[in-house]
Amino acid sequence: MSRSVKAGQDPRPITFEQGYERLKEIAARIDEEEVPVSELCELFAEGKGLERALSEYLESQQGRLEEIERGEGVASFEIVSASTPTAQRVTGAKETAADEGRLPIGDEEVPF
Repeated sequence: MSRSVKAGQDPRPITFEQGYERLKEIAARIDEEEVPVSELCELFAEGKGLERALSEYLESQQGRLEEIERGEGVASFEIVSASTPTAQRVTGAKETAADEGRLPIGDEEVPF
């Protein structure tokens, strides 16, 4: 069964996770002892296409991370005193989050 996209056809949409899992399946099948040459070629072509798409996706995400690091497209916050009404509402939200079994913001170290 051929899953590869031939030249001139529209690319098949796939999530990064699905593509990565399929690439692992292809690698496992290629490593088997008795793989017909025709299937091997089809798998290799599909694998190369997935490798290219996955690499391009990772490169685009790296670019997005660099934009975030520069402060582009990030959420804006204003730090207020704990005695202001806004801070009291946030404190109430923390208690609600804790009641729901979620970790409220501020209870753990910030990773950056």
